Amino acid sequence: MTAASDLPVLAIDIGGTKIATAEVSGGSIANRRQAPTPRTGRGDDLIAAIAELAQDGGFGAVAVATTGIVRDGALTALNPQTLPIEDGYPLASVIERAFGMPPLVVNDAQAAAWAEYTLGAGKGFRSFAFFTVSTGIGCGLVVDGRLESGATGLAGHVGHTRSEPGGILCGCGRHGCLETVASGTALARLGSERLGRKVAAPDVFSAAAEGNGVATKIIAGAVDALVNGFADLTASVDVDCFAIGGGVGLAPGFIEALRVRSLDLPRIFQRPIVAAQAGADAGLLGAAMLARLRV
Repeated sequence: MTAASDLPVLAIDIGGTKIATAEVSGGSIANRRQAPTPRTGRGDDLIAAIAELAQDGGFGAVAVATTGIVRDGALTALNPQTLPIEDGYPLASVIERAFGMPPLVVNDAQAAAWAEYTLGAGKGFRSFAFFTVSTGIGCGLVVDGRLESGATGLAGHVGHTRSEPGGILCGCGRHGCLETVASGTALARLGSERLGRKVAAPDVFSAAAEGNGVATKIIAGAVDALVNGFADLTASVDVDCFAIGGGVGLAPGFIEALRVRSLDLPRIFQRPIVAAQAGADAGLLGAAMLARLRV
């Protein structure tokens, strides 16, 4: 009889724009599939989309990485603009009914941080932070070798710390969050306002590369906000290293700009800033590895 620990993990990644599923064995991903995320506001529609993607049976465990706050297996969107869903949707119990075993459910940035800490840029560090700078800003923290989720699942949501007092309203309900200043969504909004035409974040980077001073200033503002966010987090939990991922985070020249700006900080707040290494499927990998720790 095959032990559960010898079977692959069914890993599921729920994001604001896509859902992905895969079979994970060790650090290897097989049979990866993805589809657009249903944005109906109904959690049951997410489950239906997952069921269409995932193969049925033959798994030793089920692991879910999802955007939002996970508390006792229930999912709430901190920013409903990222993932519209009912507050406290019982994700774990519904997944268990669909696949016949209780899943591990974890925030996607937290899962990715664990993958980076175990397999990627965080190896060798005791306390480590992974930032994904993309449509939004996610963060996962490993402190003293332990992944932090917090009593309510809120640990690591640094994108919703105050960056710009008196700034615009964030989807989380606060004003001036880091996500409203330095995310891809923020760059697109600021670029559209200041360049006089509708643009996306990549367009802002392209304009900056062509010497457009307005675009360069927008990106510099995002860099400044992130570096100050890193310093605040370092003062809070004494992070040893920051790894950066996401479409904005890995844009050409962005990490180097973060490093250069960080040299303006007092030395005690300066930490290595490196590119994430676990790849776009770090959430799938990290969730699967965390599930393995339970088997």
